[in-house]
Amino acid sequence: METPDFKRVFRGYDPEAVDQAWAETDRQLSEANAAHKELRLQINSLREQNSEWGNRLKQYNQIEKDLRDALLSAQRIANQVKDDATIQADELLNSARNESETLLSEAARISESMETEVETMLIEKRLEIIQLEEQIKGLAEQKTELQTQVNQAIRYLEMAKGSFSSNQSPLPLDKV
Repeated sequence: METPDFKRVFRGYDPEAVDQAWAETDRQLSEANAAHKELRLQINSLREQNSEWGNRLKQYNQIEKDLRDALLSAQRIANQVKDDATIQADELLNSARNESETLLSEAARISESMETEVETMLIEKRLEIIQLEEQIKGLAEQKTELQTQVNQAIRYLEMAKGSFSSNQSPLPLDKV
């Protein structure tokens, strides 16, 4: 607003110019008040928007914090699961090693036992073979002895036959 420049008239200022200035000032004041009211409304609207955007920002910040916490938690859980899986795999591997060592030990023990058993059976069979060979040798000797006796009996019979055919007297048994 500009300061009005009034003309001086008799007894003060020109009432028409003052009224006109007053009307202009009133109009400008009304416009300024309307603009001020509109600006206040805009300011209030902007404050509400700012408050709303601030609340949204707080919500987004909270969501971001929650997401970070969830991500950290997921990472911790993933690491824990990985560590647990590693421990479990190591335990399974150790268990499998121990079991394979036990099985190998047992197999070696059984193998040694069977080897000893086979060696024992082999020794027993060799002894049986030796005994059989001795029995065969004994039987061969008996056969030879019996063959000798059979041959003597055949000679004696032939001699007896020869003496019966020539009407001679038989030879005594002690001479055969």
